[in-house]
Amino acid sequence: MQAGFFSTDITPPIGAVRAGNYSRIFITGVTGPMKVRAAVFEQDGYRVGIAGVDCCSIDRSLIKKALGHVLELEKLQFNETIISASHTHTGAAASSFVDLDLVALMEPKVAALTKDTAVPSEWYVDWVARQLATALIMASRRVEPVLISTGIGEESGFTFNRRLFLKDGRAYSHPGKMNPDIVEPAGPTDPSVGVIGAWREDGTLLGCLVNFSCHGTTYGSAGTHADWYHFVEETIQRIFGSETGVVVLNGPCGDVTQVNNQSTSVDFGVAVCRRLGRRVGAEAVKVLCGSPRHAFTKLAGLTKTVPIARRVPRSDSLPKAWEDVEAHRADPGHPDAVFGRERLYAAELARLQPQKPVILTAVQIGDAVLLSNPAEYFTSLSLRIKAESPFPNTLVVELANDCIGYVPDKAAFDPKTGGGYETVMTAYSNLVPEAGDIIADNLIAMSRSFTPEAAPEPPPFTPGKIWDYGRRGPDLD
Repeated sequence: MQAGFFSTDITPPIGAVRAGNYSRIFITGVTGPMKVRAAVFEQDGYRVGIAGVDCCSIDRSLIKKALGHVLELEKLQFNETIISASHTHTGAAASSFVDLDLVALMEPKVAALTKDTAVPSEWYVDWVARQLATALIMASRRVEPVLISTGIGEESGFTFNRRLFLKDGRAYSHPGKMNPDIVEPAGPTDPSVGVIGAWREDGTLLGCLVNFSCHGTTYGSAGTHADWYHFVEETIQRIFGSETGVVVLNGPCGDVTQVNNQSTSVDFGVAVCRRLGRRVGAEAVKVLCGSPRHAFTKLAGLTKTVPIARRVPRSDSLPKAWEDVEAHRADPGHPDAVFGRERLYAAELARLQPQKPVILTAVQIGDAVLLSNPAEYFTSLSLRIKAESPFPNTLVVELANDCIGYVPDKAAFDPKTGGGYETVMTAYSNLVPEAGDIIADNLIAMSRSFTPEAAPEPPPFTPGKIWDYGRRGPDLD
């Protein structure tokens, strides 16, 4: 097998539209680099492109533009790609929470509301697409023979489910730190650190893929920053060298952040960001150092597009949504105005596109499989996928190849015990409650269409004999 790695810069300037919010806000400072980190794997003419992009979300139109540049400039095509947004909340907007292709078809009065929405700047989208293309092209040019190592580590104690049950029996997103009514978390976390390493035959690490689940909200809002993913890369490169490629692929974290609502802890800032990133990076280093390397030859992939129905807002709820928008014309960032707009968008999307095409991709590398989906996916669903996958090393990647917003588990929609803003109907998040299980069922089936590659059997072992030095003693005089 062959592999190559390359990274490019997409650090936005001050004044660019910032992501991670339903309202329009702007970048006021730059405190760290933002990157596209890419890897290319090849085997017998089969080529897979994998990239992590430092942005909140990435839609299909940007990815298609990038792959178009790759084809035009390099005459290069990939059999499969997994292009994933890191989900940092402090970067520039690379895509919109609203499907801009459908905005042009919306009722004009609704479409006009996008002036208060975080619509990305066209020039930035174009630049990210070109830089993504550059990273994929250069990674492909740099492929060389590699041995592959795979493994799963564990980093626990610094991620928490942000949805909690209160004494009234229902779930709330971030109900307030140390709220006395908190009973318990409403869902699990996933401590798994999945790692795939690509090694030169001389024993040096060419690059690696790292998969871990946590929101990109640790840095806070002091300025644009790549969040904890930056410190994962920095930690690994300090051990293996600054030229080592590191592609961080965020795992399902639609309900998981660094915020511990059951503690008085400080949960934001560069110290928190650095701590989480270094711990994940250090765990990845342990996995890399402890995993055997094999001359794997199985590289395969599969992409499937599954149509999933959207939820439809009640028609009698739309006048109230308009009332909320009109009541806060002077303050479009007011929560009632935000979710009023979002409900109106959701109604138009359901009218124009009753079913959302959901792109799912599976890529096998030896005895590991990457299973990607375009959602901010709930962790409980990811854990089910891992439990039912036939692969010993299953890496589930979210916000990949498109963006369909929050996809909770079905329990989150229970009328009595469900809740949390992830279940609110918006332009960003509006699929039916069964969507999470539909995605999980399909990804599990896709993983089962491959057979994990077995590592070569070690040579027969011959039992040893007693060591001459070891049979002596004890001497007492």
